Amino acid sequence: MKDFIQKNKFISLLIIISLISSLRNLFLPLFGDEKTYANIANNIIVFGQYFHNGQPTTVTPSLPFLMALFYTKIDPTIGFVITKLANLGFIILGVKFLYKFLKDLNLNDLVVTIVLLLTIVNNNFVLWSTLLYPESILFCFFWIFIYYLNKSKIARRDILLITASFLILILTRYVFAVLGLLIMIKLYPFLMDLIRSKRYKLISQLALYLGLMLIPVLLWFKYVYYIESENEIGLSYFNRFKDREPFYNIKAGLGLIKHAEVNNINGIPAFISLFVPMTGLRSWIFSLVLIISFISGFLIQFKNKSNRFLFFAVLLVMGGLVFAGTGFSRYWLFMLPAYILGFYYFFQKLIPEKKYFIQIGKILALIYVVNEIRLNFVIFTELL
Repeated sequence: MKDFIQKNKFISLLIIISLISSLRNLFLPLFGDEKTYANIANNIIVFGQYFHNGQPTTVTPSLPFLMALFYTKIDPTIGFVITKLANLGFIILGVKFLYKFLKDLNLNDLVVTIVLLLTIVNNNFVLWSTLLYPESILFCFFWIFIYYLNKSKIARRDILLITASFLILILTRYVFAVLGLLIMIKLYPFLMDLIRSKRYKLISQLALYLGLMLIPVLLWFKYVYYIESENEIGLSYFNRFKDREPFYNIKAGLGLIKHAEVNNINGIPAFISLFVPMTGLRSWIFSLVLIISFISGFLIQFKNKSNRFLFFAVLLVMGGLVFAGTGFSRYWLFMLPAYILGFYYFFQKLIPEKKYFIQIGKILALIYVVNEIRLNFVIFTELL
């Protein structure tokens, strides 16, 4: 760490300012879905019920249970602060596995550093990393999932970690169930090798461990099925699929129409807002240019097997979000490093010299950090 800071003083300074800026969320009151998660967490602890506003809910349980873990009757605010710090811990762990994944791609060290830098200093990343939203959990376990899924030689421990991270992702946002396709593709050759080599003991051990890991997920989905079958239900993710025309959610997910449950058009035209610190920014042209650029970058590198699982994972989740009729900029946040990597591959095809990408990355990072300093000043001025 000391060597990195000494060699990259400017980059280290930008990262430190961004991490400190994310801590301002510790002093802000709850808003939006944070209040929903806090209400559910309170009902878990006080009444032993997974309820929201007096009715059962099927909101994914990861964050409410995390908040319930740190809930305290002395002062609920203390529990909220601890949970926000826990979210920051998830971010740091996720960055660690992101770094390990990028190193396995045999990229130039400075390119790896720029991808990490542009991720950490991104204004959306700074904003959502310590709020009581599931983005930090998603970022952490998505990159754990990708790192182990991408390993050329897979072991029993890797299978368990892939499965555990996959299950946590599902219990944090249902759309991640689509990643199960990649698990089947990855594990099928491994299991066939075990069968051919007659390693039945290892197969039975894996079956036992995976079965035990599936129990809480199966129980949760049994609960979801039961609750969704009832007429009286509180907040539900699955309401968006009820009483709609067949292609309503898809049109909303693409950004062709505004979904009835949100205030703005999302989907494709909102993609630009992930990179530009302007609330509510929508643009079909700029968003499509960015999407085509990162896809083209991965297609250019498609012969590199190390990139394929990441590329397919991103496409599957983005397709799932379209089907679900959503597409807030924060929903793509955990995939931000993948987009930046795609941009790098595309940029490298146009301009092979890495130094230009590195310099442009530093300039963009500086702009992000200057904006964060401005926001810090505005927010703390209002608080004081």
